[in-house]
Amino acid sequence: MRILDRYVFFEFIRNFAIALVALALVFFLADYLRGVWDEEISAFVLLKYGLMNLPAIACQMAPPAAMIGTMVTLSLLNRKNELTAMHAAGVSLMHISVLIFGAIFIASCLTLVVHDRVVPPLARARTAYYWKVIKNRPDFSMDIKTSKIWYRSKNYIYNLRTYDKKSETIHGIGIYFFDSTFRLIQHVEAENAKFEEGQWDLRNGMLTIFPEDNRFPLSKHFDQKKFTLPETPSDFLQIEKQVESLRLKELRRFIQRNQEAGLETREYEVDFHARIAVSFISLVMGLLAIPYSVRPKRQGGLGKDLAVCVGWIFSYWLLFSISLSLGRSGALAPWVSVWGPSALFFGAALTLVTRVRAT
Repeated sequence: MRILDRYVFFEFIRNFAIALVALALVFFLADYLRGVWDEEISAFVLLKYGLMNLPAIACQMAPPAAMIGTMVTLSLLNRKNELTAMHAAGVSLMHISVLIFGAIFIASCLTLVVHDRVVPPLARARTAYYWKVIKNRPDFSMDIKTSKIWYRSKNYIYNLRTYDKKSETIHGIGIYFFDSTFRLIQHVEAENAKFEEGQWDLRNGMLTIFPEDNRFPLSKHFDQKKFTLPETPSDFLQIEKQVESLRLKELRRFIQRNQEAGLETREYEVDFHARIAVSFISLVMGLLAIPYSVRPKRQGGLGKDLAVCVGWIFSYWLLFSISLSLGRSGALAPWVSVWGPSALFFGAALTLVTRVRAT
């Protein structure tokens, strides 16, 4: 890499890093201060809880940081007349843009890795910390595997195949009952369980009792049996939140398993595509910054350029949020709801860049 190339490359990396740290800290502090006022818990506990979400925040802030980094880098080069000097030396704006986009692509790949490898385990730790420390339920635990969902609360362990939140029905359920010494006293399996009138109605299952005198277990089949359990459908809604702790390949298998069970998977599919799109939208944001960064100095200063930058970022996230909602509701296909805004803004960026080159 030539000296000039290294200079541009590292200028962008520096500006991108400063923007990323600043945006992530602002978002983190806003979320942390809101928790301080909303929760009657210590500031240290909230701080530790919030820090577990910092990598996820950084991934979300990478696209605006890429746009700001590109804007600041090119604007400063332009206002110092360094772009003119580079052009005189035979270095075109296209060449400089390729260098910056190479850095953005590397940042996008790292963002995807963090989103897939770092964020999921921290999401699991964050959920466990929330229930065990903040909500003071040390007996709570949940784990979503590719074939089963395990849920523990007090003296019960639930083994679920799938949970349909709309009909409040569990498909494929096993319940392990333990006494105060954590000795297994009863086990129930059923094809499905539906919550009705404050009770769980289990259908087509097997009840097994484990006598205290260590005799052979006693099993009996049933067509229908009602159970009063401490967990209600609102407790199992935690499964929805726990999906964010799955890696992309695990989430894909989770979607396939739910589809095989005949359940609606739109929300999960939207989440799957969104994780990838958020990682690479930085390229579109960087492209959008170019036309405003190389304008003549008389058309505005860096402050005006940053204001335009903020406007584009706000417009994209607003459209992206609306589109995701439409995808989750079924109005748009999941992949269209996620990639549609990116394609629209990419087209706008190409149009603006083409006009700059034409002038």
